[in-house]
Amino acid sequence: MRIESGPTTERKIRTTLLLLMVAVFSVWFGYDGLIGWPKQNHKEFLQQIPLDERPKASTGPIYPGITEISVDGARAALKDAVTATQQHDALAKFFGGPPTYENAEGIHYFGVIYRVTARLQGGKIAEVDGRRGQRSNYDLLFQKFLSGSLGVLALYLLWFVSRVRGTRLVLDETGLTLNGVGPVSWDEIKALDTSRFQKKGWLELVYGVNGGERRMRLDEYHLARFDDVIDEICRRKGFENPLPVKEPAATDPTST
Repeated sequence: MRIESGPTTERKIRTTLLLLMVAVFSVWFGYDGLIGWPKQNHKEFLQQIPLDERPKASTGPIYPGITEISVDGARAALKDAVTATQQHDALAKFFGGPPTYENAEGIHYFGVIYRVTARLQGGKIAEVDGRRGQRSNYDLLFQKFLSGSLGVLALYLLWFVSRVRGTRLVLDETGLTLNGVGPVSWDEIKALDTSRFQKKGWLELVYGVNGGERRMRLDEYHLARFDDVIDEICRRKGFENPLPVKEPAATDPTST
């Protein structure tokens, strides 16, 4: 009798769902850290501008290097600037480009987590202040870390799912082969360890090779035809079968 078995449908579904869940969360966290939360900060910075001066969207550059320290740096850059033009040029030189947005209130430089505003009075810069967005640099880094960690886990699960779907057991006249191990001949099979079956759901096939003892785990959760395999092994070797006795199908006494 030849028996071939692949993985159980339940195991294929569970492992695939786990892979999909981890992959989705990896993308989700990565989006938040790289795009979503910086966009939230950007929107918040725009909302801090008075409504009548607020642009619908910022078309200027974003400067990732802007932090709280940038306020002091901008003030120092303006120290020797006298005219409005010199002040504009000093800020552009310090930040490395034109402002993100400029209106009657001031000159605004937006970063990913922080914004700096040079407030105007009479056309010239009177003061420089800044404000951090709701999402800090730590928040963004943590989201990226989670995304990367889950991405690595997703790659491992992709490999694992391929292993699960490639599960193959063959039981025939030559013996038993499981996932490339074997064949273990019928003469080499010595015992069937059932001590963990009730709690764990697996049996261990004990067999001898070159005078030593080896074990092969047979798991009812992993093998679609687990019952058929165990029944055949016990029948061939005369082992006590640990599986529940199958009741014969009931017959209808009225049938003829």
